[in-house]
Amino acid sequence: MSQCPKCSGQQLVAGCLGPASKPPIFRPGGLRSFSVTQDAGTKFATAEAVACLDCGLVWTDLPAMKLRQFVQRHCRDSGLVELSQCLNCHSNRVARGKIITEHRGVALPAVFDPSGRQAFTFTLGGTRFTSEAMACLDCGFAWTSTSSEKLRRFIQKHCDQTPGNAVAFEGVKPSSGWKEMWIGGIGVALIPVGYGIYCLYTGHAYFPRRHGPVMDLQGWEAVVLAVAYIAFGAFLHFQFFWGRHPRLRPWSPRLKKAALLVGACGIGYALLRRIF
Repeated sequence: MSQCPKCSGQQLVAGCLGPASKPPIFRPGGLRSFSVTQDAGTKFATAEAVACLDCGLVWTDLPAMKLRQFVQRHCRDSGLVELSQCLNCHSNRVARGKIITEHRGVALPAVFDPSGRQAFTFTLGGTRFTSEAMACLDCGFAWTSTSSEKLRRFIQKHCDQTPGNAVAFEGVKPSSGWKEMWIGGIGVALIPVGYGIYCLYTGHAYFPRRHGPVMDLQGWEAVVLAVAYIAFGAFLHFQFFWGRHPRLRPWSPRLKKAALLVGACGIGYALLRRIF
């Protein structure tokens, strides 16, 4: 869909309503009190969603057949909205409800999380919904609304420019990403680097195990594992610092791959030597 079904605007941004492994749930209104259900609603086909920067409409798709069956079995007729019309197929069989996201818990409301959100940005998520959700029982089109102005400001402040949100940066200079450069590329990267240097100095390298005590490596195995820790810190540095520096960015992909290869080989060699 290349334009908003509500206002026909073309300033659309991609995002999601939750992690891909835990799609959100549409919970129709009029749910019976003593109805036994697994999810108390219908899971979305995917966590991906689209939002309009002109009117704030947020939409995605639901399995229409599952939604109809759920409403017929577990809901009262009061949950249907006969006066509303589907924005996609113009059907009058529309259910009122709300969007539930399992990963945010009960205390935090559902939000639209735009694509390109920075890893070290200080936020609890995207923009909240300003209205209840609607879903069409015929085509599965589900929609709600958020503040278009807040969504635009959120993207400009907390997101990197990507093909999915480029329209939000029109006429605005994208964020330099200094937080990721210095927090992720320097602060966080120094932790494994410093620990690796400490292991080289002491001659002991420790590796956590899921079951049992921590593995204590000495000698050549400790040196290899310490180099792997340093390589992991270098990977973070090349990812977040070099990847955002205008002059160093072209070298970032190759150096990341090299650091990741060294780290993986080092950990694999140390573990194999310890086992065999």
